[in-house]
Amino acid sequence: MIKLEKIIYKFIMLLMILIPSFKLISYILYLSGIIENSYDFNHVYVLWFSLPILIILYLVNLIYKKITYVDIIIYFLIILAIISTIFAQDVKISIFGELNRNEGLLTLLNYYFLFLNVKNINEKKYKEKIINLFIILGIVQVIYSILQVYTDFNFIKHFSKSHMAMGLCGNPNFLGSYMVMLVLITSALYLLKNKNIYLILSCLFVLGLYLANSTGPFIGFILALIFLIIFKYKKIKLINLFKLIILFILIFFINDYLVNKKYIEVSTDYRNYNIKYDIVDTITNIKENNKEYNYGSSRFKLWKNLVPIAKEYYLFGAGLDNLKVVYPKDNGLVYDKAHNVYYQILITNGIFALSLYCMLCLIIFIKGFKLKDTFYIALYISFIGYCIQAFGNISVIDVAPYFFVILGLLYSKDNEIVI
Repeated sequence: MIKLEKIIYKFIMLLMILIPSFKLISYILYLSGIIENSYDFNHVYVLWFSLPILIILYLVNLIYKKITYVDIIIYFLIILAIISTIFAQDVKISIFGELNRNEGLLTLLNYYFLFLNVKNINEKKYKEKIINLFIILGIVQVIYSILQVYTDFNFIKHFSKSHMAMGLCGNPNFLGSYMVMLVLITSALYLLKNKNIYLILSCLFVLGLYLANSTGPFIGFILALIFLIIFKYKKIKLINLFKLIILFILIFFINDYLVNKKYIEVSTDYRNYNIKYDIVDTITNIKENNKEYNYGSSRFKLWKNLVPIAKEYYLFGAGLDNLKVVYPKDNGLVYDKAHNVYYQILITNGIFALSLYCMLCLIIFIKGFKLKDTFYIALYISFIGYCIQAFGNISVIDVAPYFFVILGLLYSKDNEIVI
């Protein structure tokens, strides 16, 4: 049993390394002119080819483990994903996912079995090593992000809007959701453990969040941090909280000043894609009751336009990753995601899948109030931050696997309900 657990832990670690590694290799091949599109060398193959191994590991583990209610929830989610695929508007897309998104059935199954395997890891030392690896990978992401924004090196792949970092996640929004999890883990560990290494890491990851310049993840981070302060105010030293907040504010304005100095004269998009200006403009337009203003980067308009489609396909969905198939072009723009994880599940996988997914998150949320161990509390706050930012962001293969790993780590063996 211990040997099997060690195999699972090592395989999870390997997956975590391979996902950004493939993305980095794809950027290198693209910038070298070897491939025409950076998606030609796609890291989704890591997920697809690892799926059979994850399934086998989980099935073998059933010999030693009892099935829990959470296992049953995942089984039903798998069944609903298969039903959605069978009746999809485009079955091929539902299986493999939309081009360059790749969140079809094969990918979704990977997420589910990733969670099922991780939750069966009992040794805390393995769990801690998994998070330590996540932190190391995050440091690499921040370093790459700094190079994207502050340098013009030809061997670094830059985002189309150069003042925004995308790291190895393909888009600033995705980097933002990646950094939300990391900055909240390290911030919670600093506030509850009072170790300066976590303060340094928190500052590094909050810089990565700021470099992404994505407002949704930033708001998710702020709200989750407030939740942490309220949730564990008795265990948090005011001096540590003060230092953390002051440093976060200083890093925000220093980074904003430097990026503004570098790009304001050459980028007409700078004001439209900047956290500070986005928040200021939104508040200003709310006060002025400006009905012409596209709140949330037109997300509210998109969500409103998706209502008829949601009503039509609410039962089992239009098919996994099939939103582009059923949603017409909007002034020439093509949307393949609802820019809201929960809305996306409703439209593509149906109301039952959305209910079960929310039930899974609710179970973990409720269990979180009983947590005493600092390590799990940090993961819990990270989980909350991701769930909040998901209201204005999308699930992608660059980030979602790490979220499901955190879900699995949070579902502690001590609180399982077996059947």
